[in-house]
Amino acid sequence: MRSRIVLWLVVLSILYSWAGSSSWAKTAWGKSATVEKGVDARLLMAAKADRKDGEPFDVKLHDLELIDQDERRVKFKSDVIGDRVAVIIPFYTSCTTSYPVLIFMFTRLQDMLGDRLGKDVVLVSITVDPRTDSPVRLKAYAGRQKAKPGWVFLTGDRNHLGRVLLGAGALFSSNVDEHNHIPVTVVGRDGGQWRRLHGFPRPEQVLDRIEGLLADGTARGKVES
Repeated sequence: MRSRIVLWLVVLSILYSWAGSSSWAKTAWGKSATVEKGVDARLLMAAKADRKDGEPFDVKLHDLELIDQDERRVKFKSDVIGDRVAVIIPFYTSCTTSYPVLIFMFTRLQDMLGDRLGKDVVLVSITVDPRTDSPVRLKAYAGRQKAKPGWVFLTGDRNHLGRVLLGAGALFSSNVDEHNHIPVTVVGRDGGQWRRLHGFPRPEQVLDRIEGLLADGTARGKVES
């Protein structure tokens, strides 16, 4: 058992170091999208048309009710994000390929943010598998990641989750299984610019985006209510 854990940590470490290369990250993202069984062809077409990492894009923040890991019913825009900078990733707890790398990135990022986490910045992990990912399961998963206050895990009605993810810029189809998604990290704030980072960005790369938004409170992009 111990050797298996060590082997898994080594694999994660290798993936994480490779993700530091932007060219590799784009290549890995493209491959991970095609090997995921059941990925909707429409999502792959949309992904190919949207592979410019880091460029501003328009979002629609739906203020729909979801449920967090503490079983609280929360509104996505007003309660979860508010006026904070948000970093959003879709995920599901039973994933053993792409999303453990993004979750690992969040564990590093929360430490780098320090006391700004929760106050100025919120990390948001939204499940694409609500049938499995109950609040109790999310709570246990958050505990294993040593998630700190300010890192929110969300589940809830599948249609609400789909609208929230699509509005926030994550490619996701709510009419099919949990494998219909593309690994992506979305960074932005209400009333400011939003950017997508495909594949596996390093925490330093995401932190740079966050600090830019915190420093430039006047940055504006189009956000529909």
